[in-house]
Order: sequence, then C-alpha cells, then structure tokens
Amino acid sequence: MISMLKGWLIYNQKDAQRNEAYIKWFLEEAKDLDVELSLLLKEDLTFGIAKQKLFCNYRGEAIAKPDFAIVRNRDALFSEQLELMAIRTFNSSKVSRICNDKARTHQYLAGYEIPMLDTVFWRAGEFSEYKLAYLNFPIVVKTVAGHGGQEVYQVKNEQALRDLLNTLASKDLILQAMGQAGRDVRVFVVGKEIVGAVLRQSEQDFRSNYSLGGQSQLYDLSLEQRELVHKVIDAFDELAMVGVDFIFDQEGRFVLNEIEDVVGSRTLSLHSDVNIVRKYLLHIMNCVMGSKKVCP
Repeated sequence: MISMLKGWLIYNQKDAQRNEAYIKWFLEEAKDLDVELSLLLKEDLTFGIAKQKLFCNYRGEAIAKPDFAIVRNRDALFSEQLELMAIRTFNSSKVSRICNDKARTHQYLAGYEIPMLDTVFWRAGEFSEYKLAYLNFPIVVKTVAGHGGQEVYQVKNEQALRDLLNTLASKDLILQAMGQAGRDVRVFVVGKEIVGAVLRQSEQDFRSNYSLGGQSQLYDLSLEQRELVHKVIDAFDELAMVGVDFIFDQEGRFVLNEIEDVVGSRTLSLHSDVNIVRKYLLHIMNCVMGSKKVCP
C-alpha cells in the first residue's frame, strides 16, 4: 500500500491573509487527491545550522520532514535549505533565485536567444555618468525584486531619472527601453505545459497588471509565440508553476518581461475553467513519486 504524500504549503503571514481563498483551494484539491497538505507560516519557521547540521523547526519544535514543500514566499535561501535537507521544493531554489530578481532573469536568459528589451543592470550606490550613455528616454525603471507591478516607474528624461535614483538609492534596479505601454501577456505554465494565456491591458497606466486596475481576457498564442514560451521553459528544465510575462516591443513583437515564481491565477480563473491548482498538485505528485524524468 502506498502511503499518503505529505507536503507543506508555505506562505508569509501577510500573503496568507491576502490569499486565503487560494490557500483554501490548494488544501481542498490536495485532500481530494489524498495528499496531506499543511499550511505553514514562514515567520514560524526557524532554519539554520546547529552542531554542524542543517535544521528547520516549526514554532520552536522539531517537525517531521514532508515529501515536498510548495514555497510561496520568494526566499531562495530557505528553499535551498529545504533541498539540502532532502525536501523537494516547488518551485526550486534555482527558479526562486533567478526569477525573483529581474536582473538575474534577463542575465540568465540572454544566452538562450530569448527576445528582450535592452536593459542596464544598475547596482545600488553605483551611479555613473557613463551609464546614462546607454539610455534613450523615455525608459522604464524597475527594482529587481518588485512584483505585482510595484516599484515600476516610467521615466521621461535625465533629471527625472536622477530624482528617482536618489529615492531608490539603496535598491538594485534594471533600466530598460520602453515597449508598448499598458499591454502584456501572462502565460501560465505547469511543468512543460502551457495551460493558458491572458492578455492584460490598461488605458490609465503604462503598467497592465490586473491588481492595479487593468482589464484582462484570454489570449490565443500564435505558433511562433508558443515556440518562444517553450524556449523559456526549456532554458530551465525545472519550472513547476510559473507565469511567463511578455510585453510587446514598438513593432508589436513578443519580448520577455519577467517570470513570476509565486504566480497567482486570478485572471486565468476569471476567464476559463482551467483548474491550475489541481494540475500543479498532479505535477508535484508525479515528480515526487518518480514518474517523470524531468521535474524540479
């Protein structure tokens, strides 16, 4: 008899409160699949090294290791700790480390012939006049760790850039050429499968995020666009569930914008009956039980 798989669903407390319905969906689907999935708050986990051995305790006590952990708190160090303790993580620490840093994402994918806008990596406190020579205004400035459209700025001239850099002096940034404003496509990926795509648009903001008031609708990817998505997927060989975001350049062509590690699926659920949570859990079960050769 095969024993029931046991897993952790890990959120920060603030995110858990905001995503209560999504967490409930995870727990209900897991129960239906005979998976014992428990919600753990990241703030209640202590991890490190004791007596030359790695440890991870919950609420001050030792806790039995699960078969896997769904880590939804953007902490690559924590994910790697679990992996070193022989706990499978979804997404992996590699995906977390790369995809939660916009500079690392662009740097990593540059070798895979993925179309991207010209980008300058701007490290905190390293202002130089020479860097300005690579910029043609208007540009977009983003903190490398921002998500959900937060900490993204449209900058129209050099003085505005200098003012913004003073405000963001302690943060690592990317500075990019402008694509088409207020329009992007999020492609939802589970494992190697494209499970759906959503066009997000805004007439009021150059950012198109649904959480910022943008509108959304299902998007039918062309063959060429699907091939591009698969090039991104194949560059990792270990994506579990992510959102691959594309914007359009000034000629209307797909260019990679970012990869969302801790992706939600509100827009996909709004416009389709795709059960992405169930697909994700089935993917995890297949990986953990060893029935797939390529898994995170």
